Amino acid sequence: MKPFFNLGCALVAWNELCRVSLARGRPEGEAPLPFQQGRDSRQFLCGDAPARFTAYRALLLEPIWLLDQNADGRWQLTATAMGNSLNLRLQALLRAWLPELPLAQEAGPGAMRLRLALRSYLGDVGAPPPFLRPHRPDDDRSPLRRGIAPYLEQVASVVQLSDAGDGRLLGGGVNLQGVRLPREPAPAEAWHSLLACDWQCLLQTGENALATG
Repeated sequence: MKPFFNLGCALVAWNELCRVSLARGRPEGEAPLPFQQGRDSRQFLCGDAPARFTAYRALLLEPIWLLDQNADGRWQLTATAMGNSLNLRLQALLRAWLPELPLAQEAGPGAMRLRLALRSYLGDVGAPPPFLRPHRPDDDRSPLRRGIAPYLEQVASVVQLSDAGDGRLLGGGVNLQGVRLPREPAPAEAWHSLLACDWQCLLQTGENALATG
């Protein structure tokens, strides 16, 4: 059951981010982007044909979203301020890692939007690193009896790439808690590396692990 539970966690997190951010998805008639396991059993990726990404020449960043429970125990996604230290760290990482893909200031032709959600501590979005909550062990109740909580509790990060103009989803990825990835992403296509990063680890440490050698 574990592989199906992991996939369920990824799908719940993906759908929640799509719902809150009002992602428009794919044009009618096009097949949805299928999830597949990444480099770890707790990572799931989906992506459009690599050739489609060659049309994009800039990256538009949304403020990072934080996933957590509020005081009433309800799950929420809260957007950080663009001047938050997490967003400044993300900008620095991407400028060093992808100098050929400059950061755009607004949506326009050839711009790809990056949307990132991280699991965080309750409430304090300005907390200095390490701000991420450790993984909470499972209890012995069935996930089906506990609602979406056991699924979202497993999530470490969710990333989505979309066309900054029409909102069409181009790819995405979900990392669950406990994912084990290399410290630096493989030097593959830039778009794929954006999806396959361990964002929680990179932004928690604040180290420029994405800088090219």
